[in-house]
Amino acid sequence: MNIKTGGMIVSLKKCMPPIHVISMASHPERRHHISAEARRLQVHLNLFEACAPRHIADYPNSYDQTYRKKYFGYEMTPGEVGCFMSHRSLWQQCAQSDDVAWCILEDDVVLGPNFVEKIALAIDTAGEWDILRLMSERWDRQGKLYLRVNNEFRLMRYVRQPQGTAAYLIRPDAAKVLLKHTEKMRDAVDKVMDQYWLHGLRMLVLEPALVSIDVKLPSIIQERGWSAEHRSSRPFWRRLQREVRNGWESLCARSYLWAQTFRNPVHGYWTFRK
Repeated sequence: MNIKTGGMIVSLKKCMPPIHVISMASHPERRHHISAEARRLQVHLNLFEACAPRHIADYPNSYDQTYRKKYFGYEMTPGEVGCFMSHRSLWQQCAQSDDVAWCILEDDVVLGPNFVEKIALAIDTAGEWDILRLMSERWDRQGKLYLRVNNEFRLMRYVRQPQGTAAYLIRPDAAKVLLKHTEKMRDAVDKVMDQYWLHGLRMLVLEPALVSIDVKLPSIIQERGWSAEHRSSRPFWRRLQREVRNGWESLCARSYLWAQTFRNPVHGYWTFRK
C-alpha cells in the first residue's frame, strides 16, 4: 500500500515505525483488548512485558526515596514505578536503533480509524519534533498551533504539557537524552518527560488524537498521591509546597520558551509554522 507524503508516493511499510506496546500478562483483559485492536486494524504490535514491582523493596536503586519524602511526603506506587521502568527500558532499546522513531503505546488504548496511514504521515514530520504525543490526557490544557500537517492534522505546542504516556512517537536521539534525564527516579514518568526546560527536547502533540483510552479497562497504576499513603488530609504546608512546585515548573517552562525565541527569533520554539 502506498501513500502520498511530502509530494511523493511512498511505500506505507517503509514509513511505519516499530510499534511497541507495554502490556502485562497478569492483566489478560488489557492484553486481549490490545491484541484485538491489532487484529481489527491488521497492524503488527510488539508486546513488551511490563515491569511489575510489588513492594518498595522491589524498586530499582535509582529510586530516590529521600527526595520523595522531602518534596512529596509520600512514595511512588508500585504501578508508577513499574510504568517508569517499562518506558525507560523501551527507551534503552530505542536509543540503540537506526529507526527514524519508535511508537510506544500502553495496552489500554483504542486505535483510531486509519491508524497506520496517519502514523506514517506523522513520521513525515519527524524533523519538527523529538517526542510527539498522539493524544492529550489533559483536556483542560490548550495548545497553540505549531504546524499544519494537512487539512486534518496539526502539530500543537503546549507550554504546560498534556501529560500521559499512553501513546507517543520518540526518536532515538531523544531516547538517549531521556535516559540521561531519568537516571534518578523521582516522579511519575510522564511528569519527568514533560520537563523540557531541563532536557531540552522538542515536544509536540498531534491533533486530532490518533488514539483514545478505553476507560472500562482496569488501571494498573492504582491509587496514588497523598491519599494512597495517609489517612489524614494533606497538611497546609504540604499543599503550599505542591503549589510552589507547580508554579516554579510553570515559570521555568515559560522562561525556557521565551529564551529559545530570544536566541533564535526566526526558528525559535515559539515560531508558528502555519
